[in-house]
Parts: sequence; C-alpha cells; structure tokens
Amino acid sequence: MRFDNEFFVSCFPKLILKVPYTLWLGIIAFLAAFILGLFLEICYTSKNRIVKGLAGIYISYFRSTPYITQLFIFYFGLPQVFDFMKSVTGSAALIITIAMNSSAFIAETIRGGLLSVDRGQKEAGLSIGLSTFAMYKEIILPQAFVAAFPSLGNAFITMIKNTAIGFTIGVVELLSQAKMLGGSSLNFFEAYIAVGIVYWVVLVVIDRLLKMMETKICKYL
Repeated sequence: MRFDNEFFVSCFPKLILKVPYTLWLGIIAFLAAFILGLFLEICYTSKNRIVKGLAGIYISYFRSTPYITQLFIFYFGLPQVFDFMKSVTGSAALIITIAMNSSAFIAETIRGGLLSVDRGQKEAGLSIGLSTFAMYKEIILPQAFVAAFPSLGNAFITMIKNTAIGFTIGVVELLSQAKMLGGSSLNFFEAYIAVGIVYWVVLVVIDRLLKMMETKICKYL
C-alpha cells in the first residue's frame, strides 16, 4: 500500500467546503437543545410529580442509550408508525435527534450551574425586596451561566462531532464527503486522515473561541 500524497492534499478543499454546513447543523441543534434542556430542567424541578417524573424518564433515556440508536428509531422506525414523519428529511432528523439527545445532558449542566450559586444569595436578594423574577435575572442566572458555560461549550463541541453520524442516513456533511471521496478512488485511508485533520483544526479553533468568550464573560460579570 502506498500513501497517495496528491490525493490526500486534494481532499482538503473539498472537505473544507462542507465545514459551514456541518457547523450550521451543530449550531441549530445546539440552540434547540439549550431551549429544550432549559425546559426539561424547569420540569425536573417542578413540584408536580407527574411532570417531574416524565422529565426524569426523558433525561434518563437519552443519557443512557446510544445516540445512533435514537437516530435510527426516529428516522427509520417512527415513519413506519406515523405517516407524516415520512416527509422528514435526513438533515431535519439529524438536527432534531442531536438536540433531543444533548438536551438531556444540558438540563443536568443547567442544574449544576444553578446549584453552584450559594443559596444565601437567593435569600439576600429576596430580603432586599427583589421579586423572584428579578432575583433570578440579576443575581442567580448570571452566576449560574458562568458556572455552566464551560460544560455548555463542551456540549456544543460534542454536537458538532455527532453530526458525523449523519452519513448513516444520507446527510452529506464532513464525514460523508470524506467517505464519498474515498469511495471514488478507493483511497479511504487518505480521505479519513484528511477529514480527521479538518475536524481537529475546526474544533480546536472553536475551543479557543469558547475559552476567550468564557474569559470575557467572567470579567463582565
């Protein structure tokens, strides 16, 4: 076997063209997961036992089963039961399932951020006449967000990587592009090394940006 340097180098321009689409999938999924995770956390801390129980079951299931299983159930299984789901595209299924999976982890991250704020600050805010809403807005949530930010950043990076599973349902993102490049010339080794490097560079840059944002947010607050 001979490593094809020329083919290896030629892979990068074609792979880089798929970076914006891959990032778009991850960003949309993250925004949906954050909103759903916040809702789950509100439900999980509810005094209503049924609501709390349902949120607990959801979180437990999506944290304890492989993501690819969830994707296949949603994309291949549910359309056999519900006809309207046959029109769901691969990209939509990927975004929805990544969001559903990650929201369970984000709910726990949000809970950890809220628990990191000393209970005395809540009591102090209420004692000086702040409403519950104002107390959370001005005191609790800013500190909780700072505490949760590193974990939220890690969740975002994980979601970007999870988009690679999209090739199993025909979504042409980074890994799918590498698979097609390798298949066209049977140089899979070179194609997969190239896509690994692209993922590595992109996610290192995102990690650095997140760390810079974390530093600025901490200074601001």
